Amino acid sequence: MYKFFHNKIQQLYTVQVSSTGIGIFRILYGIITFQEIIFLFYFRHLIFDPIPYIDVEYPMIPFFLCIWGVFSIFLIFGYRYQLSAFACYFAWIVFVNFTPMQRDFDGGFDSFMIGAGFFLLFMPGKYSLSIDNLRDKLTNPFIHYSSYKPHTVSILSYYFPIIICLGFLYFDSAIHKLFAPHWRNGLGSWLPATHPYYISAIDMSPLLNQEIFQKIIGYTIFLFQFTFLFFFNHHKLWFFYLLVGVCLHLGITLTLNIYPFGLAMLSFYALLVPFQWWSILLVPYSLRQKL
Repeated sequence: MYKFFHNKIQQLYTVQVSSTGIGIFRILYGIITFQEIIFLFYFRHLIFDPIPYIDVEYPMIPFFLCIWGVFSIFLIFGYRYQLSAFACYFAWIVFVNFTPMQRDFDGGFDSFMIGAGFFLLFMPGKYSLSIDNLRDKLTNPFIHYSSYKPHTVSILSYYFPIIICLGFLYFDSAIHKLFAPHWRNGLGSWLPATHPYYISAIDMSPLLNQEIFQKIIGYTIFLFQFTFLFFFNHHKLWFFYLLVGVCLHLGITLTLNIYPFGLAMLSFYALLVPFQWWSILLVPYSLRQKL
């Protein structure tokens, strides 16, 4: 077994692919982080003050939120990538564990963003769609664009975050669903959407009243989460997992009042999009012809 995994990892390590998907993921992660900082800053008195507007918890919190916001913008644009990725990862840990956020912000979204931030520390996120990459090019201004070769990275840079942050999470979630009667009866997606705590501002009742449709969704999620870890990279099944995953997390974003979690999970699907799709979408047609 050890030899099998060793040979498989060694084989995948030699497979070089475009780094564009990682650049897209970095941008999405930075945007989601930035919107969360705006949320925390806007409601800072309600979140951090023991008595809102009267008993101030720590007057420097707005300042540190602004610093965190600056580094999240750096991360979006790929400026000083290693420093900005570490600063955002460190800020997530500090705010979630060492401020009053720990009382009410101990859910899956914060843990997921911390885990994704940890992987960003080691992912080659500066090689695509980044100011750092532009700065590297400008250090050799006399190289003609036709001689330039886009950066490639090992395919493991895509697979490891997907396996750990999506595959294991889905499989663990599917195991827990086995012990939930509403999931076993096919109504696992219906119940949260009707719960007052999670209910969306969008009226989803026309869809929620369709029992057969809701059961199809519930059992599809069951199948999807149980098998994702084992088959997401299969060449005949990848489109199924990409389509169902995107629809699942778009549904969470629209139907549940936990849109940051839905968007954070959705951002990981930038790593599951076929590599050639990004080149078609992002590279101008004339440049593709010349290259």
